[in-house]
Parts: sequence; structure tokens; C-alpha cells
Amino acid sequence: MPRNGSQMKLQRILAAVDFSESMAGTLQYASTLAREFGATITLLHVVKPDRLRITRGITHTELAEELRDAGECQLRQLIDVLWGDEIKAEAVVAIGEPHQQIVNEAKETKADIILMGSRGAVGAWGLFRRKTMAKVVRDAPCPVLVVPLFEHGFPAGSRVLRNFDI
Repeated sequence: MPRNGSQMKLQRILAAVDFSESMAGTLQYASTLAREFGATITLLHVVKPDRLRITRGITHTELAEELRDAGECQLRQLIDVLWGDEIKAEAVVAIGEPHQQIVNEAKETKADIILMGSRGAVGAWGLFRRKTMAKVVRDAPCPVLVVPLFEHGFPAGSRVLRNFDI
């Protein structure tokens, strides 16, 4: 809570997503905060190259680049479907260690807050393992909101649901 009666201002929201079941809650919080504060959302997905399997005729680098391109396409489609022109949002897919990429993107974009899902299916590259989250919380240049996974979405009567009209 801001001190001296000043209001909290969010201009840049970094939402780290891994396409697991925890992503829905992260997106709901991101859109609610963006609407409330008129903030811009950066959706970040991280491809961790050392966990990628080499397939016939494709190098590590080529596979990482293909996954980056596919991830960016999926994120852009997600932005179009969820928010269209209503909320300013951008898609970023980074290659590297998840916690480092999340912290670096937060610094680059001057994020005011980082949103991450707390648990659920671990993405193909282990993006949201507890170690990753702990490292992000420790090294982040801004507050980190860890969004819990609710079995059936948000609890009934949730303020988030009332503000989220998709």
C-alpha cells in the first residue's frame, strides 16, 4: 500500500505465462488491473533451450527459434481474442532461463508489477516451478503478484470476476 495517502499507479504489467492451467487466472488479474489503471500488458512466455529435445535435422537454435515464433503467434492470437483493441498488450517470447528472462523483461519494460501463476501443470520448459518463482520474487525490480490456481476459477462473488467481462 502506498504511503502518505498517495495512490498506486500501474502503467506496465508483466504477465508471465506458460500455457498451463494457471494461465487463465493470471490473464484475468492482468486484464482487471489493466482496465482499472489503464495499464499496458506484456505477455511473456519463456522457452528454456536446455530442456528442448533435438529432433532429426533441427539444431537446438533452430528449434528454439521455431518455438519462439509459434509462441509469439499464440500470444498475439490470445491478445486479439481476449482484448482486441480494448487493452494495450504486447507479446514477447524469450529464450533462456525463465527467472532471468522474467526479471530482465520487467527491467526492460519498466514493469510496475509482475503476475505469475502459482501452480498447476508445469509447462514444457518448467517455467513455473517453485524455484523459478522464488528467484523472480527475490530478484524482481518491482512487486510480484502470485496468482493462486482455483480449481473452478475464481471464487463466487469475486471482485475480479465482476470486473472481468469476457
